[in-house]
This record gives sequence, structure tokens and C-alpha cells, in this order.
Amino acid sequence: MEIIGIFGGTFNPIHNGHLSLADTVLNTLHCTQIRFVPAALPPHKAAPAVTAQHRATMVKLAIQQYPRYVLDTCELDRQGPSYTIETLHWMRQRFPDRALCLIMGQDSYQKLPTWHRWTELLDYAHLLVIHRADTEKTLLLHAEHAGKRVETAQAAQAFSEQPYGLVSYLTITPPNISSTAVRETLAQRDAHLAAPEIPPAVLHYIRQHHLYSR
Repeated sequence: MEIIGIFGGTFNPIHNGHLSLADTVLNTLHCTQIRFVPAALPPHKAAPAVTAQHRATMVKLAIQQYPRYVLDTCELDRQGPSYTIETLHWMRQRFPDRALCLIMGQDSYQKLPTWHRWTELLDYAHLLVIHRADTEKTLLLHAEHAGKRVETAQAAQAFSEQPYGLVSYLTITPPNISSTAVRETLAQRDAHLAAPEIPPAVLHYIRQHHLYSR
């Protein structure tokens, strides 16, 4: 069964760290594709000052040279908060015969009980929790997921054998890049300093539309 990775976030802006993570997941799980899903109205944080359309366009520019990366605007196309469970429900209807894998950071995973209808997520997709090798946080599964964990080495095979319902961890050493730091650099009008952290097409778009400047 083919595996589709689902990579959600505000992407404010998308940067090379996001692309590096997507590449690691793609190769670890042998995904057919990674779908980048920009949040229109993130439920757990203030709405970004940069519009969802701008953020989606930057994602499109960043991934245009990667044939297995896809921009998915489903959260921009519906009203209300961008609840992940609604996104997964929509994708399960669209891809009934594929395994779906929701990619999330460990911090997000630990806060999962605050998410809308979080106990239903595994009814639609697998979860791949990204653990940063440079942190000392303990990997803790929620009690509801304890019996559904799959070791990283077996994740690609296990995920491909059923469409949803499993949890696995992936430990990575990501580039030292954050959207917050990139925004701060751009706000200081030091756009040239952000160039190594952002795909050139994205940086050009930011400059063209005067995004993140004060």
C-alpha cells in the first residue's frame, strides 16, 4: 500500500529545515508523496500576520522542484479553524486505498490532548512523531497509543500494511533553522542573512511582496 505523508503547519515562512525534514520522512517511509498543508487558521496559536494565500504560495515556490512534494490547500478552502481531524477526514475520503501518515513534532504530540477530537486521529492516519536528537526530552506515548507503537526500523513496512492506526518515532538532527528566527532577520531588513535558510524563490517572493518587514 502506498504511503502519503501529511505535513501541516503555518509555514510562516517555509524554510530549508522543513524541506530537509520532508526529505528524511520521504526516504524513511518510502512515501509516494509528501503533502504540505498550510494552516489557514491554526487553532493553537494566533493567526499569522502574513495571509494564508501568501504562505501557500511560498510553499508552492519552495517545493516546485521536488516531484513528490505537493501543495494541498484543503485547509485554506474551508471555513473556520484548521482542525487536523477534518483534514484527515477529507484526505481519507480522497485517498481511501492509501496509507496516510501525519507528521508532527514531539512538542505537538505531547499537547495532543488539547487538539479537537484528538482521539480520532488514528482512525484516519498513522502518526509519525519527530524527535529532535538535540533535545533531552523523554519520548512518552499517550496511554491510548501505548499498544500501537512501531519501531522506526519497521515503520515503513508496518505503515504500508494498513491505512491508519499506528504510531512511530523518528529521531532526526535538523538544521538549526526556525521560522521565528527567519522572520526576525527579515524584519531587521537583513534579508541577505536569511538567504541560506530559505529557498531562493521564496526569498525573492518575500522581497517582492515586502513580507515580514517592519
